[in-house]
Amino acid sequence: MKFISVQDMSAAILANRRKLPDKIDLVVGIPRSGMLPATMLATQLNLPLTDLDGLVSGKVFGYGATKDAPDVDKAMSEQRTVLVIDDTVGSGRAFKKARVALEGVSGNIVFCSVYSQVAKHPDVDVVLETNSLSPVCQWNMMHHAVLQNACVDIDGVLCCNPEAHEDDDGKAYRKFLQTAEKLHATSGEIAWLVTSRHEKYRAETEAWMRDNGVRYGKLIMTQTDEEKANSPAFKARIYVETGADLFIESEAYDAAEIQKISQRPVLCVATQSMIHDGSPIRMRSANGSKGSAALLAKVKLQARRMAGDKFYYAMKTLAGRG
Repeated sequence: MKFISVQDMSAAILANRRKLPDKIDLVVGIPRSGMLPATMLATQLNLPLTDLDGLVSGKVFGYGATKDAPDVDKAMSEQRTVLVIDDTVGSGRAFKKARVALEGVSGNIVFCSVYSQVAKHPDVDVVLETNSLSPVCQWNMMHHAVLQNACVDIDGVLCCNPEAHEDDDGKAYRKFLQTAEKLHATSGEIAWLVTSRHEKYRAETEAWMRDNGVRYGKLIMTQTDEEKANSPAFKARIYVETGADLFIESEAYDAAEIQKISQRPVLCVATQSMIHDGSPIRMRSANGSKGSAALLAKVKLQARRMAGDKFYYAMKTLAGRG
């Protein structure tokens, strides 16, 4: 399973720039996902930017004062070259719709997709990069069809993690469960929500899901203190038992442990990376330093080996990271 991050897409655009027309006067994004590569490309080349409606109505977006002014006059002329771009192309429905919307619009209009499963797609003029599999993308991962057969963590994925003062296993924690900030909206139904939250908090968890429009097949919670203390092992077991195609986990270390135990791919939200067998654990500290995070991971692993799983996860829970 292929995971594409924002960084990956930026690199793909830069590496395949030669496939684009030599001269582009206006970049147009197909809303909404296409606005991301359109903004990247327009910023890289300092070109005018707009969306489909803007192209039809003759309007472009504003631009920052720190850059030279782009050539808006050329972007609005009849001799212009217009690049219409989207992140991916599958059925081609979005591009077909765009072509209809742009009928009669002047200029040389070139349709481009950053990613495609085929090198030449009948609905686009340019494919920048080919992927043999339908990718899961960072910017729309919670709207992907893979969720229909996936296990998804809750805290740190669907909602924020509790602060230390909220994680008291009492009144403050119940308030957090009721009012937690949503991190990702979802589309469709998630097959399994798998959380280290204890079964006694089912009512609050289900209420939050209803209030925030999260649809799911089954909510699986820890039944014992031991399961909660050893959350990665619990989640890995459920992952294997369900036969899900993917597990989406919040924490980097726990994601690596789930993958190690289950021997199945895990998508880590904290690092925005897919962990496969043998993948390195990519963790960042608060200031973005990889080195200190890697050292912390080694210290954690050594502590766990010395203390044993049960004691290690008990200490982790007491520290407010259950």
